[in-house]
Amino acid sequence: MHETVKAFDRVAGYYDDWYSHPQGRQVFEAELNALESLIPCYGIGLEVGAGTGAFAESLTAEDRTVICLDPSGAMLAKARERKLPAIMGVGEHMPITEASLDFCYMVTTLEFLEDPVADLKEIKETMGRAASLTILFINADSPWGSLYRQIGADGDPVFRHARLYSHGDVQDILA
Repeated sequence: MHETVKAFDRVAGYYDDWYSHPQGRQVFEAELNALESLIPCYGIGLEVGAGTGAFAESLTAEDRTVICLDPSGAMLAKARERKLPAIMGVGEHMPITEASLDFCYMVTTLEFLEDPVADLKEIKETMGRAASLTILFINADSPWGSLYRQIGADGDPVFRHARLYSHGDVQDILA
């Protein structure tokens, strides 16, 4: 099993605790608001790297279903506790029918992908012709990027595995 997946398995029990702190709650709400404004109000979507399903739970609505995809069994167990549809898998080998999704998104997932280009090519295959892809990432050139680089350098069990990208890097990956 990949070391990054093992790291997420180890922290699954307390991963969502950060969202209960004032700063964590503020960041969660900002990211959630961004997603709400960028993904369709209806359809079937996929959260790649869904983890515990915190975003998927908040984004699921009467006309919008969000499926959680994650390689960490421990994280997906938390998503299943939230009664969310959850599939164990990785982006580069999608267990999703081709052209079946109306939207796809990822939140701080790009940073943990082994081969982001391969993942995004595979994700594209699962998306319908008019489907949208939304990627929220930690910009390496931002103050948050500096903070998370330091957190990783200090040995954080998860962020020591992260690769941060600049806006230009992400544009190149998408191209």
